[in-house]
Amino acid sequence: MSEATCCRTCHRPFPRGVARFVRPWLPRPYEVLMLLGMTGSGKSFLFKQWLAMLMGANRAVFVLDVGDEYAATGNNRGGTLQLGPLRTRLTVPEFLAQWRKSSAFIRDPRAAVAIVPTVTDAGEALAEHIRPVLRVLYGRGRCVIGFDELQKYGAWLESDLYRAAGELGKDGVTPFFLSQYPGGVPEIVRKQVSTCLCADMGKASDRRMLASDFGEDFGRSLQDLPARTFHIGFSRSQFASIPTR
Repeated sequence: MSEATCCRTCHRPFPRGVARFVRPWLPRPYEVLMLLGMTGSGKSFLFKQWLAMLMGANRAVFVLDVGDEYAATGNNRGGTLQLGPLRTRLTVPEFLAQWRKSSAFIRDPRAAVAIVPTVTDAGEALAEHIRPVLRVLYGRGRCVIGFDELQKYGAWLESDLYRAAGELGKDGVTPFFLSQYPGGVPEIVRKQVSTCLCADMGKASDRRMLASDFGEDFGRSLQDLPARTFHIGFSRSQFASIPTR
């Protein structure tokens, strides 16, 4: 961790209690991550870079890709969107059909799969559409699972998401919860998060919610952040240091 006191990009001083990380890091055992930011904040772009790092480290990665943007063959919105690095794109029906035929593609230690829902309306129907996929992935173990746009379905999958966050670490499952705002992640799940990456939070209620889990300094630091800037909060001290080797 650097002793620098201001950002090298925007030259703003770091808020009290906030330090600068000087190298990227990958999730460690039992780490539970949450990535928050409104549309245009850079949340998806950041996650795509992280996915590329995970793939480079030969981690098996699966993403519930609600926006259809994390696979190289996803929807680039007419060339306006940079797509992600995942090698395989399957709709939910295709994923389940292929799994029933053979689970070999799921057990592949280098799996990199975007799973795209065909139910597009937010709410209970989307949650029920996704639920069978979670059962398959949870049974696999030893993988990273990204939950994209969680605010659209998380409230209807609370118990399933809690299982990923609170129980499956011993089976090697590392969850990434992505949402536009903290309330999109069910509270029982949010309380299990060890590392939170967050862009500007314009609502005081959202900052208070995060301050209760990650500290007052973190909550205060999330107001009026420069564009595409993220601060990191930790709820467990053992995740607050980065190994030097």
